[in-house]
Amino acid sequence: MIRGRQWQPLVGLLRDNQLLLAVGQHRYELTPAGRRYLTRELMLAEIATAPPEPEEWLHAQGWQLGEQVNERVLAALYRKSEVNFSPNEQIDFEDKGIRLCADQLLRLRAAQPFSLFFSGGTLIDAAPWLQALGEVALPERTLAGLGKILWGEGDIARVITTDSVGAFAELPVDAGTLLVWAPPSAPLALQQVVAALPPKVQWSHLTALDPAGVDRLQALAQRLGRPASWWLPRDLAPILSAYAQPLTDPRPWEPSRIPKSLLAVCSGLVESNGGLSAEVCALAPAWHAVG
Repeated sequence: MIRGRQWQPLVGLLRDNQLLLAVGQHRYELTPAGRRYLTRELMLAEIATAPPEPEEWLHAQGWQLGEQVNERVLAALYRKSEVNFSPNEQIDFEDKGIRLCADQLLRLRAAQPFSLFFSGGTLIDAAPWLQALGEVALPERTLAGLGKILWGEGDIARVITTDSVGAFAELPVDAGTLLVWAPPSAPLALQQVVAALPPKVQWSHLTALDPAGVDRLQALAQRLGRPASWWLPRDLAPILSAYAQPLTDPRPWEPSRIPKSLLAVCSGLVESNGGLSAEVCALAPAWHAVG
């Protein structure tokens, strides 16, 4: 219903152009042509008032995206509440030479000194850090330039990776062994560290003994191009007896997906549908690789 006199010129214009049809006193409805016209105008108005595309805005401001960009910064610029870029968006970033980076820190421990050799010729002696702090922390975005990890005394024989902070802090580290912590969300970072070691260095991973942990380790092994290898206490049975817990994950164990060597040492855990955290194993004095 339209009664105001101020609207009458507009009503007349719309009727003259067959966009509005009178259906009673002060009552009108849009004709099909009127609906199409109004829809088009609303779309144009929405486009005109929409915020600029991130790339256009960045270009207008003279801002530059580097080869590596923090994923949360990029998500904020693209008006995303979380870091949830689609596969197509990630491919588009890669095509533009942009790599998303979570900017995690990797932590390294060893019983003897080592050095880090980076592309460009930079050589960093880790000995003072190990002596003062007991570990070395590497920013994730620096790992693309990590060329080699050079052992100071003797040869490095094994690298143990883990996603457990507690196990990383407490695990006994033998001579010739490098211990590396990285969050489960940073498999590429672990891959870059392992790639900086001599190919003959053996690799094992310490994680929770549950279906999700098995999946993580097998996926990491595939990424590294190494056989799946679990780093486990030699005397695992008493730990299982005292600390195994029912699985919180609704997905049960699938024995067919578990390597025979691992199943041989944790068959009771699988049969009872239980799990064991990496942290309860951390203080065990003797360890070995299973896989």
